Amino acid sequence: MIMAMLHNLHEKKWPHCKSPGYLMELNLHAVLLWVLVLHCGSAKSSILYRVQEEQPPNTLIGSLAADQGLPDSGHLYKLEVGAPYLRVDGKTGDIFTTEIPIDRETLRDCRSLAKGKPCYLEFEVSVTDLIQNQSPRLIEGRIEVQDINDNTPQFPSSVLTISVPENTIMGALFSIPLATDRDSDRNGVADYALTAGPEAATLFGLQVADDRGGKLPQLIVLGNLDRELKDSYDLTIKAVDGGNPQRYSSALLRVIVTDANDNAPKFERSTYEAEVSENSPVGHSVLQHPHRRVTFSTTNPVQDLQDASQHSYYDSGLEESETPSSKSSSGPRIGPLTLPEDHYERTTPDGSIGETEHPENGTVTILSVLSDSL
Repeated sequence: MIMAMLHNLHEKKWPHCKSPGYLMELNLHAVLLWVLVLHCGSAKSSILYRVQEEQPPNTLIGSLAADQGLPDSGHLYKLEVGAPYLRVDGKTGDIFTTEIPIDRETLRDCRSLAKGKPCYLEFEVSVTDLIQNQSPRLIEGRIEVQDINDNTPQFPSSVLTISVPENTIMGALFSIPLATDRDSDRNGVADYALTAGPEAATLFGLQVADDRGGKLPQLIVLGNLDRELKDSYDLTIKAVDGGNPQRYSSALLRVIVTDANDNAPKFERSTYEAEVSENSPVGHSVLQHPHRRVTFSTTNPVQDLQDASQHSYYDSGLEESETPSSKSSSGPRIGPLTLPEDHYERTTPDGSIGETEHPENGTVTILSVLSDSL
């Protein structure tokens, strides 16, 4: 095109007089010719290659000479953009991988990509014609880095803990911490599986819901829980990806059954009897249960047998050698029932009756029989 324009300019018979129209047309042709020369000297073309990530060194990605229709010799190729992941053969224009692998998950331009978006590695190669001694030609291109299944799903911890109240209704759902996979959608987390022993299999199940293209595991409560019978269960949760072959990892899923106020305190006996003199001093022991303890047990006998720490007690807090005045009366009360600050006085032949009440489980009667002093 440039040679044709020069020929036309040479063959055209311009008028001898330098008219304004003549000068304008000459300037227009000169500017157009200069733009074309610049465009030719720095011409750019674009090309697209595809390669799977993590390829070994010296893997051929593409041949610029063949793809651009250039002669096999007489050109110098130089990589301008694309190091350190790429190298180019200076004579043939072939592009190869290097000792530094192309990892899709670590490329800067690909780490923030949304799931499913293609990942590209940009490159630029300058081509110089050594025979015609022309200005270098710049070839721009992109390499689509295709994902392979080179990462395993990982849970945030090897032991995952979920708290479930014992009064949870059947069918309730509890979210399980997600596993993450650095691979793209196809090779990312595809499913979850739950493994439980015979005791837990009847109480817990797994539901996997779709959440904006991802998988959301949820624990389902299938039965009635009783913390007084068993307060924790150990299950196994597994995350599987969609690659071929598949990769997976597992974690221990510990379900902690938290307490609910579903048991009322219960006295072991409905009546306790004791004798006390009418002039007994303040702090005098009125009632002493064997072993210095009166037990208020729960209504669940299995709990009593399994865990004695669940009992409630009436405790004076006194050791055998201590007196009421040497120890604070605050805190739990176990042991002897002592006289209050005001003395009892004998008022009836059959003694006096006092009651200790509990808002959830009725009353227990303590009979304090006042006897005459000798």
